[in-house]
Amino acid sequence: MKIKYDNQNDAIYVIFSDDKVMESETVDSNVVVDYNSKDEVVAIEVLNIKDSEHTIDLPFVLKSA
Repeated sequence: MKIKYDNQNDAIYVIFSDDKVMESETVDSNVVVDYNSKDEVVAIEVLNIKDSEHTIDLPFVLKSA
């Protein structure tokens, strides 16, 4: 697992796999889940980190994915 912060886009990326992203789904106004060709979660992107406080229910996000 890798965690990266993108200062230019004010986003945190939690990367679970190096698989190619085939589809992305917005599960919250500031959370995007990326999937591979097998419909497995590849990464989670959290947007607008500096603008507001975020509480992410990771088990819920992964389950809904």
